[in-house]
Amino acid sequence: MDAVDQSASALAWARERAPDIRFRQADIFAVDLPHERYDLVYDSGCLHHLAPHRRTSYLAPGGHFGRVCFAAGTGDGNSGTEVPDAQLYRDGSLHGGLAYTADELRHLFQDCTEVELRPMRADTELYGMPFLLTGLFRKEP
Repeated sequence: MDAVDQSASALAWARERAPDIRFRQADIFAVDLPHERYDLVYDSGCLHHLAPHRRTSYLAPGGHFGRVCFAAGTGDGNSGTEVPDAQLYRDGSLHGGLAYTADELRHLFQDCTEVELRPMRADTELYGMPFLLTGLFRKEP
C-alpha cells in the first residue's frame, strides 16, 4: 500500500497506526507513484483540485474511492465555499475549499457505483465533523 501526504506530522501519526504502509511525504499532484492504478483511493481535501478526467483515473477496475469533503448547505461557517464557479475563476481562489451536495458528488462520480454517501457523524473520540460529507464509490470492473 502507498500513502501520500504533504504533512510530516500527519505522516508520523499515520506511521504509528499503520506501520505496514509505504508512506511518502510529497505533493500528490507531482509524486511518481509506484503503480498506475490502485484498488482503494482515499481522498480528504484533494477533490476540488483534481481535473474531472483524473478523479477516478487512479482506480483499478472494481476499485473503491473513499472521500471526505465539505458538505454544502450546513451554514455553520466551517463548510467550505458554495460560490459559483465563475466567481472562483474571477477571484482566483478556492476560498479554503469547495463544498458539495450529495447530488453533486453523485454527478461527479457518475461512472461509479455509490456504496455509501452521508454526512459524517460527529465523534469526539476519533474524528468526525458534521459539516463534512463522507462517501464510498466503486469503479465498475
